[in-house]
Amino acid sequence: MSGEGVHTLLECRRRSEELRAMGYTFDQVADLFSVCYDVSRLRLYRYAYGLTAAEAAARYNDHDPAGTAALRESRLYEYEHWPQRGMRPTARTIALFAHVYRTAARRLVSDQVYVSYTARDRDLIDRTDHRSSLGPRRPSAVPAAFPGHVTMGEQVETARPAIPVPGYKDCAALLRALTAEEADVKRRDLLFELALALGGAPALALLRHLTPPEKDRLATTIRSATRVDAATVELIEKLTVRCRRLDDEYGPAKVLPVVDGQRSLVADLLRRESLLPALRDRLIRAYAELSQLSGWLHHDLLDHTGGRRRYQEGLAAAHQIRDPTLIAYLHTCLANISRFQGHAGEALDHVYAAQGWARKSPSASLRSVHFLALARIVALNGSADDSERALAQSRHLAERPRTEADPAYLYWWTPQGVERHTASCMLACGRADEAIDSAERALSARSMRKPARGITLLQYAGALALKREIPAATDKIRQAARITVSHSSGRLTDTIRQTRARLEPWATNKHVRTLDEELVSLGIPLIARRQGG
Repeated sequence: MSGEGVHTLLECRRRSEELRAMGYTFDQVADLFSVCYDVSRLRLYRYAYGLTAAEAAARYNDHDPAGTAALRESRLYEYEHWPQRGMRPTARTIALFAHVYRTAARRLVSDQVYVSYTARDRDLIDRTDHRSSLGPRRPSAVPAAFPGHVTMGEQVETARPAIPVPGYKDCAALLRALTAEEADVKRRDLLFELALALGGAPALALLRHLTPPEKDRLATTIRSATRVDAATVELIEKLTVRCRRLDDEYGPAKVLPVVDGQRSLVADLLRRESLLPALRDRLIRAYAELSQLSGWLHHDLLDHTGGRRRYQEGLAAAHQIRDPTLIAYLHTCLANISRFQGHAGEALDHVYAAQGWARKSPSASLRSVHFLALARIVALNGSADDSERALAQSRHLAERPRTEADPAYLYWWTPQGVERHTASCMLACGRADEAIDSAERALSARSMRKPARGITLLQYAGALALKREIPAATDKIRQAARITVSHSSGRLTDTIRQTRARLEPWATNKHVRTLDEELVSLGIPLIARRQGG
């Protein structure tokens, strides 16, 4: 290898091996490398195969059926530098390289080079295609199915969720980000490996919070089946906490691949025989928490079937370690997804199932969340008095100081959260003034997650619509809609549309028409109006 390109070639070789192991073809690897390497198509394929110029020339000479080829390394460089400098390869040369790289000859030349050939030469290039020699390929953009949840004993061995394979666009974004942000080749390779294992480019935001030793430890865990120690489990727990914070900032669309990648890694660790019982329990808890987070992200993207499945898998894992707080929380999550879909009976079943476990939980925050879920469900069923009693219980528990018994995954729960959901309950009961008062108290909080703020603004707008204060209602909807620019919550977008539907009697009002124009500009489609009354 020449000194000029040795680091680039080694970097490409390592990346190509990782991408090929994930199911990418050499054609796809070459396409991805084109994102960050401004070189000819001919050189991109050599990079994809990880070949030195001497090795590529030797393969070329071996593939010449007439045995007359004598391609030298220096001449290959000239071909690869064309058309900026060097020499244009003949059509026969391109056809022979297509055999070497097992691809279509047309893929080895740019449009600019292709049009420089004669019609006869272009015909040879068009007809030469050696991709069939690769055999059947698995589509790399489609992740394999997740077979099931972690269970104890033999079933843990069979339940191994496949790591989600980042698609072409994800890998291209990852390569762009690494090329722009990281100059050190070794660190860039390490980040590439870790990000691929954790779902692609969005994982970089997660990995930036790790120290160099933590990154090395995580890479070792991913690569080998060595004994999992307490430091490794602690690192996984740290990453899980960071994933929740990433959702607050970016939304479910970017974070879900990262969460599912980490969830798959934990499931893989649980298959290892060398785990100590205490570490196994911590890993099962991490798996259950990641399943809950994945379920929430699916639900937030309006994939309720996927959300319900992940919640159930997390619930099964939580039962293995008999964690009453986590069991109660997952039942509450299932109750909320059922309520959101309008399945009141199913929601009540889950919230009452959560009740028994919540009584066993030492966490006041968990019990507050449970009472809040109960309040929202009974409010939708028209039981205003029961809802108020549950809200009072939730508020009382939320005001208690947090202790070590309150799990990290409930970091978002505050007394202002009770106010926010009180607004929802009052709105369900048709009590507009009380809903407005609660929404204003909730919105006065200094820090509030983006989607939570958006939903609260929409509850405020719904109450204003009940009072026929249309200009003020449209302003609140507009504020909520602008949050969708930086956060991918599908629930928020759906609630915007539902809240806007409350203003349909005033559809011709100038404020509503202006709102509609802004919603369309933000990519939020309106609910279709009924025809003929």
